[in-house]
Amino acid sequence: MKNKLDIKASIAAQGVIAVDGTTKAKIERSALTLFMERGVDGVSIKELAAHAGISDGAMYRYYPSKYNLAHTLMLAIHNKLTQLVRDIETEDLQFSVKIKNLVLEYCAAADDDWQLFSYHLLHLHHFPELFSPLSAKSKPLDSPVTACADILDKAMTAGEIPNGNKELLASMALGVVIQAASAKSYGRLNGPLSIYAPEFERAILAILAQK
Repeated sequence: MKNKLDIKASIAAQGVIAVDGTTKAKIERSALTLFMERGVDGVSIKELAAHAGISDGAMYRYYPSKYNLAHTLMLAIHNKLTQLVRDIETEDLQFSVKIKNLVLEYCAAADDDWQLFSYHLLHLHHFPELFSPLSAKSKPLDSPVTACADILDKAMTAGEIPNGNKELLASMALGVVIQAASAKSYGRLNGPLSIYAPEFERAILAILAQK
C-alpha cells in the first residue's frame, strides 16, 4: 500500500501530454500546481523552473514561453473533454442513456485528474480563442458545449426532448456539473465528483424537459 509521500511523488511526476516521470512531465505538473495557487499571471518562468527542479534555460528547451505552457495544458484538457462529449454524441443510444454516460464520463475525468480539471474550470477565461474565432475568417474550435448542443439537436429532431435553444440548454446542462465542480474546488463539496452523478443526471433531465 502506497504511503502519502509515494502518492504525492507519483502525482508530481504525472504528465499531461508528456510521459509520466520525465522532466517535461514534472514541468507540466509544477505549472499546474503553481497556476492553481497563484494564477497564470502570478507565476514566473524562474519560479516554474525552480519548482520543477531545473534551470531557467532548461525550461525553454521544453516550452518556449510560460503562455505556451499554460495554453498547452489548457488545450489538452479542453480537447479531452470535447472528445469525451463527441464520443457520446456519436453513440447509438437512447437520449437518457447518453445523458447518464455524459455525466459519468465528465465526473470520471474530473476525479481522474482533479488538478488538471480544476485548471480548465478556473482558468479557461485566459484563453478566449477556445470560445470564439480568432478572426472573422477562422472557425471557433470545437468545445464540450458545442458537442453537447449537437447531442441535444439530435434529441430534439428525434422528438426525445422538447425543442428549444440548444446552445442555452447545453450550457445549462453542463453547468449542472461545472457549478458543482466549482463548489468542490472551493471546499463546499467533499469527496469525488462521481458520488453526485445521480443528482446531476436528474437535474439535467429536468432542465431539458423544460417544464
